[in-house]
Amino acid sequence: MSIVEILILVAMVGYAIYRQTQQHEVVGSSRFKLALIYAVIGLVVGGFSRPDTAAEWVLLVASLVLSVVVGLARGKLTRVWADDAAGEHRVYSRGTAVTVALFLGMVVAKFGLGTYAYFAHISDDGGFGEILIMIAVMVAFQAELIWRRACALGARTSSRPTAAAQK
Repeated sequence: MSIVEILILVAMVGYAIYRQTQQHEVVGSSRFKLALIYAVIGLVVGGFSRPDTAAEWVLLVASLVLSVVVGLARGKLTRVWADDAAGEHRVYSRGTAVTVALFLGMVVAKFGLGTYAYFAHISDDGGFGEILIMIAVMVAFQAELIWRRACALGARTSSRPTAAAQK
């Protein structure tokens, strides 16, 4: 990875951490927005290739499983609550120190897997785009689990104003 890619990754990780620590409304129609941003940037930038060996496939599957498991854990551990302030029912979420640590741990683990693959001569062509795709997978699973939890509390499916707000 180049210095520019590392700086972009650090900026994107920083933004994701900032967003995770801020209270925001859970709205069904926009739940995958951050995951899509990471996935598109990861695909556009590149830095990954199709695995050719069994060892490369094992590392890819391990990375995907890690992303799913961390995403589900973060979705379960993110704080979700309902608020009826200003006469309107809204559902909010906010990450915790544990969800931030899980996110950072996953990024470090992905770097570790890539470093291991390089030094073990398994693969030397993974990189920036692959990390962003793995983050996108994690964020998507987290968003879906938070959405399901928020639905039980009456979250809105769309960001359009409710009938009560239009009066």
